[in-house]
Amino acid sequence: MESPLRRGWSWLTRLFRQTASPPPYRPEPQPLAPFEQALDEGLLIARHGVMLAVKNRLILRALREDDSFDDEATAEMIDEELARAADEQRANAGMIIRARARAGLSGGIADHAHDYHLIDSGTLRRRENLYEALAESLDGSRSDPEFIADLTERARSAAWKDIGANVVARLEKRMVSFADDPDYILDRQDRLRELLEVDLPALEAQAKDDTA
Repeated sequence: MESPLRRGWSWLTRLFRQTASPPPYRPEPQPLAPFEQALDEGLLIARHGVMLAVKNRLILRALREDDSFDDEATAEMIDEELARAADEQRANAGMIIRARARAGLSGGIADHAHDYHLIDSGTLRRRENLYEALAESLDGSRSDPEFIADLTERARSAAWKDIGANVVARLEKRMVSFADDPDYILDRQDRLRELLEVDLPALEAQAKDDTA
């Protein structure tokens, strides 16, 4: 019987030739949402991101710069964040354009989820159009006074809610530190006596003077 080595193949080569190669990557096709639905959902997410960015800027403005809330300044923040979000979507569209150009030169089947081929050109074109439509919608929001007014109020409410929660947390921490102070309990009677004998009579006298 003729040896495999005499036929030009080593036993290691024959072993690997007999081992089945893994199947190619074939992702299951996923149904796509209607374009308008995808656009509405993407716009909702992008606008929420703008609101969060403005809220954070309002908090920093209040805590670091001690500035009061101002509608005009907030509107400027919203315009800046909307412009930034629109630029991000245009950058995403540019990435898809380059990916689609590479995919048009590559046939076959994908090796992984981000390995685009000619067969993916239609899906990539749809994503490109979606990013461009999102950028256009965000740019349009910059000149929508009703949207600007609504987002201004939402960002302001969210900012003051976070600031209030932070103040309450700090007060609770201070109360805990007071309670842990051994002199806190000992001095409590003196503080109550001062409240009853000094502070309350002074407030009562002031109230009588105000009504006289």
